[in-house]
Amino acid sequence: MTNSARWQRAELLVFTTVTLLNLLPFVATRFFPSMDGASHLANSNILNQLVFYHNHLFQQFFSVNPEPVPNWTSHLVISLLTLVMPAFLAEKILILALLAGIPFAFRSLVRIISPKNYLYSFLVFPFTHSMFLFFGFFNFCAGVLFLLITLTYWLRNENNRWNTRSIIIFTLLVAATYFSHIVVFGLLIILIILQVVTHSLMQWVCKKQDAGTGFIFLVKRSTIILAASIIPTLLFGYFFYSRPGTRQIAYKTRAELVEYIYTVRPIISFNVSVESRYTIPLFCLLAVMVVTGLAIFIKRLESRTFRYKGTHDEPGNSLLPGSSFWWLLASMLVLLGLYFKLPDAYGTASYTNLRISFIFFLVTILWLSTFRLPWWIGLLAALPGLILNFALVRNYTPGISDLGKLAVSCNKAAAFVEPNSLVLPVYCMDNWFTGHFVDYIAVDKPILMVYNYECESGYFPVQWNKKSKPSYYLGSPATPDRHTTSEAIKQRPSMPVNYVFVVGQIDPAKDWLANLELVLKQDFVLVYAGEGCSLYRNKTRRSPLR
Repeated sequence: MTNSARWQRAELLVFTTVTLLNLLPFVATRFFPSMDGASHLANSNILNQLVFYHNHLFQQFFSVNPEPVPNWTSHLVISLLTLVMPAFLAEKILILALLAGIPFAFRSLVRIISPKNYLYSFLVFPFTHSMFLFFGFFNFCAGVLFLLITLTYWLRNENNRWNTRSIIIFTLLVAATYFSHIVVFGLLIILIILQVVTHSLMQWVCKKQDAGTGFIFLVKRSTIILAASIIPTLLFGYFFYSRPGTRQIAYKTRAELVEYIYTVRPIISFNVSVESRYTIPLFCLLAVMVVTGLAIFIKRLESRTFRYKGTHDEPGNSLLPGSSFWWLLASMLVLLGLYFKLPDAYGTASYTNLRISFIFFLVTILWLSTFRLPWWIGLLAALPGLILNFALVRNYTPGISDLGKLAVSCNKAAAFVEPNSLVLPVYCMDNWFTGHFVDYIAVDKPILMVYNYECESGYFPVQWNKKSKPSYYLGSPATPDRHTTSEAIKQRPSMPVNYVFVVGQIDPAKDWLANLELVLKQDFVLVYAGEGCSLYRNKTRRSPLR
C-alpha cells in the first residue's frame, strides 16, 4: 500500500469518526426534540391509519392530499418504518440518515469536483446540524441530501454515454429531490443548468471542442435534464399557480439579509447572541480561504506559471481555472441574486432566504475546493472548522437533553388515552420552540388530535376531509357556561372531546377558551400529570386498560 493510499484510508477513518461523534447528541434522547418533528411523526401515523389500517374515524376527519405536493419524503419514510417499529426508532433512523448521509454525500461531491482537495469536505460538519434540523424541517434536509447525491451522479456520468438505466436513475433522483422540498428542487435544476452551460463554454474557450460539437453536447445534456425534470417542473409550476398570489408575502430588509450571511444564520438554531460566537468565526474562516485562494491564483496568473492540472472535466495546460471553478462561481452569484431578490415568506411557507443561503454556503465550500492550494491549507481550514462544529454541538447538548425530557413526558401520556379518542391539545407555554410538542401523544396510537396545522396548510401529504369532517364540542351541551363547540358546518354531527391534553400551566388570562378551567373542573378528571404536561379525561369516557 502506497503512502497516498494509507493517508486516504486514515482520512476516511477520521471523517467517519467525526461523523459518528457529530450525531451522538442527536440520537442520545428517546426523541430528537425538534420544533415540527412531533407533528411530522403524528401525521405519518395518520397516513398509516388512512392507508394501511383503514380507520373509519380518521377517514371522517382526514384524507390523503390528492395533489402530489412536496414534503412527502420524510412522512413516507417514517410512515413505512412505524409499521414495524415505534415512532422514536423511526425518527432515529431518519436523523441518522440525514446526519451521516449529508456529510458523506458532500464528501463524494468534493472528490468528484476536486479529488486532491477532499479535506475541504470537513467544513460541511457545522452545516449538518443546521436550524432546519432543529426546526424539524426534515423534508428540506432530505432535499439537501438528494441534491448532493444528484449532483454527484450527474458529474460522475457527465462525460459518459448516457443509457436508459442512467437516465432512469437520474430521473428518480430529481423526483426524490422535488418530493422532498420544492425550493431545493428549484435550486438543483439551476445548478445543473449552470454546470452544463459553463462546461460547454470552457470546452469552447479552451478549444477542446469546436462550436458545432459544443452545441450538440449542450443540446444532448439539455435533453437529458428536460426528460428527467419535466414532470417535477410541471408540478413545481402548478404548486405556485394553484396558490393565490394574494397570500401574504414578506421580505427581509437588506440589512437583515447581510447579517444573515456574516452570522451564517442557517446554522443558528436557538440563540443568535450565543451561537454567533461560533458562526461568525466560521464565516471569517471561509472568507480568509476565499481571499487566500484568489490571491494565490492571481499571483500564479501574473507569473504565467500557473498550469491547472484539473480533474475529470478540467482542461489541462491552461491559464484559466477549470469549468468547475466557473460553474460554482456562477452558481454562487445566482444564489446570491435569488437570496437578495426573493421574499422570505409566501403565505405559510417561510425561511426562503435562509434556505437559499444554506445552499450558497455549501456551494462556497465546493468552490474553495477547486482552488489549487497546498494540501496543508486544507488541513488548516478543516481543523478550526471541526473545533467550531463541536463547540456548537456542545452548546446544543444540554438543550437537547432538557427538551427531550418534555417530549418523552408528552409521549407517555398516550398510555392513558383510549384508542380512537378525540383529544383537544392546549399549549400554555411561552416557548416558541415547543408549540407542537402536544403531538408527541399521537405518534404511536390512533389518537385523533382535533387541531393539526399541517392539514390546514395544504403543503403536506395529509389534509382535512372537508366533505365529512365532523364538528366537536367541549364540555356539557346542557350547560351553556361549560360548552364550547367547533360547529363550522352546523348540519354535521358533533362529537365530544374525550381528552384535553395541556402542555404547560393553564393561565386564565391567556386562555383562548374562556371557560376551560371550569370545564376541566366539572366535566373532566386528571388522569396523568407528567413533566410539563397534564392529561384530563372526559368523565363519560372510560379509562383505557394499561
